[in-house]
Amino acid sequence: MTRALKCLFTLMLMLTLAVSAFADDVITLKNGKTYHGEVLEETKDIIRMKVDVSGITQTYVFWKDDVETLARNVTNEQKSPGDTNAPKSNSTTSKSDNSDETAAKAADLVNKKVFVIPMHGGVGQTFRQDKLKEAIDAARPLKPDVIILEIDSPGGALSEVYKLRDYISEVRDEFRIVVWIKSAISAAAMTSMMCREMYFMKEGHIGAATAWYMTSGGAKAVEGPELEAWIQAARDFSSAAGYNPMVTQAMIDKKYILTADVEELPDGERRVTFYDYMKEGAEVLCREGEILTLTASQALRYNISLGTVDDKQEFARMLNLSGWVEISDAGRKIMKEWQETYDLAEIELPRLYREFANPASTNDDRIRVVRELMKWVRRAPQIAEMYAMPDGSGTPLDLRDLDRLLKQLVRARN
Repeated sequence: MTRALKCLFTLMLMLTLAVSAFADDVITLKNGKTYHGEVLEETKDIIRMKVDVSGITQTYVFWKDDVETLARNVTNEQKSPGDTNAPKSNSTTSKSDNSDETAAKAADLVNKKVFVIPMHGGVGQTFRQDKLKEAIDAARPLKPDVIILEIDSPGGALSEVYKLRDYISEVRDEFRIVVWIKSAISAAAMTSMMCREMYFMKEGHIGAATAWYMTSGGAKAVEGPELEAWIQAARDFSSAAGYNPMVTQAMIDKKYILTADVEELPDGERRVTFYDYMKEGAEVLCREGEILTLTASQALRYNISLGTVDDKQEFARMLNLSGWVEISDAGRKIMKEWQETYDLAEIELPRLYREFANPASTNDDRIRVVRELMKWVRRAPQIAEMYAMPDGSGTPLDLRDLDRLLKQLVRARN
């Protein structure tokens, strides 16, 4: 028995020594936060560390500019009791005693930063104010550090731009909203210039914001007082976001000229002065008769863009974040689901209209079509704005009008 007790004691001592000797790497940031784990990679710019958060292993990227110290192979005895994720004791504590503290530490360690909303496709179609609002409403309780609008759009409806202007002006003081541009043409360009921070992908471009509206004969350019009102509105909202209105107006109307002087300052910054005439010696961005479009490099040179980047981690660094960590994919899901709905509607609704107009269709066929259209309007009310009633009246799809048409078709059948 004595020998057995000695063996057990020796084993316990060895386990104790092993635990006490356990060591990991420790990063202390300049903001005072401390992280423990295993350094997987260290370069001249970043440190990549594997961190255990509440039993879940995650990998974080820390920019060296944010790191105060990096200590290797720190043992438990060397760790201070206040370390952010130092190993906990084996004692059992009720949930009510430490749940708030544990939740706070876990939330801190997860390093929640970014909420992405892809704004792709036609403005007024898949690029919409109501969907942007739905996505930002989903972000609000998560309190992201930055909301990134990923812009890739050929433009679209002028009416939707006014809706976007009104909504973005409401939320841009509540959130840090950044646009990251792949393509921002026409209405998408103007939407981008409502946001105070603009970045570009390397292939990015912006401009060509000529206003059009649809007629029975096709698209027609906005002219006269309506055009002047649109130019003034664009000047106002772009100025409020920090952009020079001369740039905005040159994107809209070919009567405007845009030139610029660029002065390289000693601190590496640039001072840009714009002119709406052909100033001698100035760089010419847009001559009379042209519509302004800027590449990523041009936007950066003239201080319209804050940076050009394709890599997410590098983008995070530009935004002064410790790494690209998306707090949720809710914004991506909302926009993806709406894109899928819109794409299906683009196939199904024209088919239903063809069937309704087909001379070979029976009354029962048309009744079924109207009922299908009613389902679509209930499922996606936004679709109603894009399609007219099938009876040739030219009015937008409306449930009451569809119900009235349905009753007429039923009476005719009876």
